Amino acid sequence: MRVDLHVHTYPASSCSTIVYRDLIACCRERRLGAIALTNHGDVGDNRRLEGPLAEAGTVLVHGVEISTPCGDFIVYSPDLDYLAGFKDLQAVPQAGSIADHAAIVWVHPAAGGGRSGSAFRASLTEQVAPLIDAVEVWNGNWTDTRYVAAAQRIVETLNLPATGGSDAHRADRIGRCATEIEAEVGSTADVVAAIKSGAVTPVAPPGAGRRAGHLFDLFRR
Repeated sequence: MRVDLHVHTYPASSCSTIVYRDLIACCRERRLGAIALTNHGDVGDNRRLEGPLAEAGTVLVHGVEISTPCGDFIVYSPDLDYLAGFKDLQAVPQAGSIADHAAIVWVHPAAGGGRSGSAFRASLTEQVAPLIDAVEVWNGNWTDTRYVAAAQRIVETLNLPATGGSDAHRADRIGRCATEIEAEVGSTADVVAAIKSGAVTPVAPPGAGRRAGHLFDLFRR
């Protein structure tokens, strides 16, 4: 099942222009089985949209994006109260503090921290290794070869699963990158389990082969 694991909506993410009606219409028109909502330190839109999306036939996968001195991470969990404890700008979480029902993905690692302003350094790989369950290799806003290749090197170094997400802030970019999940997704818990077990494959955006060469073939499914 293909799922976009990185989408932002307004007003929970002030940088997004995707309002409720746009997301619901997109999911209904494209018959999306599931989509992740990963706003910046805010789960308010998750609470408001879960019901309307279910009526449209779409499972809402819950997540929150945090920006730290080591870069940006998405925490996925079915527990919205737990996710509400994370902030858009905060310190790097301690690995032992992460709940068993959560999974953490290092997103657009080579692009650094969007809100923290942190820059990527190769030395960060080992520093964040105990924290993360997967690495976002394909991000819809960072598709140049250097970003994809750097993320893939992290995957290979840490022997972790790779994911993809559009990082959409406009409705027309939803699904630009995505993640193929081996099983059907009926809940956030299903996505957490798939990430932790490695049952995920990143899906590149259209035309990525012309920009990223052989990397497209590595991730195309």
